[in-house]
Amino acid sequence: MTTGSTGAATTLELELHGPDPGPELDALHEALTAAGAARVERAWLTVPDSDQRVAELVEVTTLIVGGVGNVVAIVEAARQWIARRHEAAARRPAASPDEDAVPRVRVTIAGDTLELVHPADRATSEAIARFYDRHRPDGTGGSRP
Repeated sequence: MTTGSTGAATTLELELHGPDPGPELDALHEALTAAGAARVERAWLTVPDSDQRVAELVEVTTLIVGGVGNVVAIVEAARQWIARRHEAAARRPAASPDEDAVPRVRVTIAGDTLELVHPADRATSEAIARFYDRHRPDGTGGSRP
């Protein structure tokens, strides 16, 4: 993996923690592509043993996003996708706002991990700002967009 500090395209990993988003992955794929990702691939992880209780497992869907020139645009696309999922879940009758929503997304670039949650609290917003500073596409590592 290369980091944005050299101005080179970056590969990052998005871990979607929560229920399998299924067909909604298409919307995320489109958003990531529109944000500048050259490719988005789902990484298949091992399936749990049949004797394990599924309710006790944390479900994780992993996407490998490659050819990223602008990490900020990719992270913002993921944040907006999480927000839309939460809004849609809240509008469904007799559904809790957390039902079928991805509670968090972890973004990892070369071992540097950022955890996104919705809604973002002050600590999360500050962590996002620092992450953006470290992975600016122009390599300046200075001020936020």
